[in-house]
Amino acid sequence: MQATKPRTADEAVGRWPGILQSLGVDASFLRKKHGPCPICDGKDRYRFDDKEGRGTWICSHCGSGDGFRLLQHLKGWSFREAAKEVDRIVGTVPAGPIVKERDEDSKVRALTQVWNATRAVTHGDPVWRYLNRRLGLELVPADLRLHPALRYTDEDGKDLGRFPAMLARIRYPDGAGASIHRTYLTDDGQKAPVPQPKKIMAGKPLNTGCVRLGPAGATLGIAEGIETALAASQRVGGPVWAATNAVLLESWVPPVGVERVLIAGDNDASFTGQAAAFALARRLVQKGLAVEIQIPGYQQDAHQVGKDWADVGI
Repeated sequence: MQATKPRTADEAVGRWPGILQSLGVDASFLRKKHGPCPICDGKDRYRFDDKEGRGTWICSHCGSGDGFRLLQHLKGWSFREAAKEVDRIVGTVPAGPIVKERDEDSKVRALTQVWNATRAVTHGDPVWRYLNRRLGLELVPADLRLHPALRYTDEDGKDLGRFPAMLARIRYPDGAGASIHRTYLTDDGQKAPVPQPKKIMAGKPLNTGCVRLGPAGATLGIAEGIETALAASQRVGGPVWAATNAVLLESWVPPVGVERVLIAGDNDASFTGQAAAFALARRLVQKGLAVEIQIPGYQQDAHQVGKDWADVGI
């Protein structure tokens, strides 16, 4: 009996760095160190981590994915096209070491430990100073909290010290917790001098989740970043939540009871933010919700490309 050929995804495990280079991805994007993002051109927001040998990567703006998704982004291929190209060369690429990912129970324990060390934001503390300086904010939503001394470890495992941090709970549509978004700060409310001041802790799958920045009503706003959402909320006079990046914006699901959604999109030179906003709008309209999109300076002012609502207002 003829042996069945392994699935392309299974055969590619442990071979992704070689596969991606063979298909034209520059080796500088596969170094397992933070650096420029090949998708959105961000200067220091992307890292190729290749967890479990699946070619995984993460960008604080574009989100995350595996080797197939990276090829889809970079080449404009469908999944079928990416899989066909990988299948064509996978047998010529040697396998390398595989990094095993932590189990979910371990991640949840770490999330709980970090969150239990936080406290409510108060006037004059580093989180309050950070948000007040950026947005003029006086009252801080309850799902944003202060961790007084959160350890920062870089991608090589080097301990760079402890810093005050703004922690934001990422919740699913039913309110259950998924993970924690971290913004490392200085005592006077500036971003900390670390390679990547904003990070999401390893936790449960993030699709459909977001940071809740106020109570939901029949009308609810959604944006990418936390500061963007807070700025949009000030402008529209209603709650705007934060998906934290473009990929999670596109996959966000509003809680039960929401009838109208305002999408406060980012005006990216790469069109990543705009594409995510319109993809989300299309899906929500198909589900019967009323949707409005607002993007700063879209098709109006070339000088506003690359800005979000925290930069220019709504």
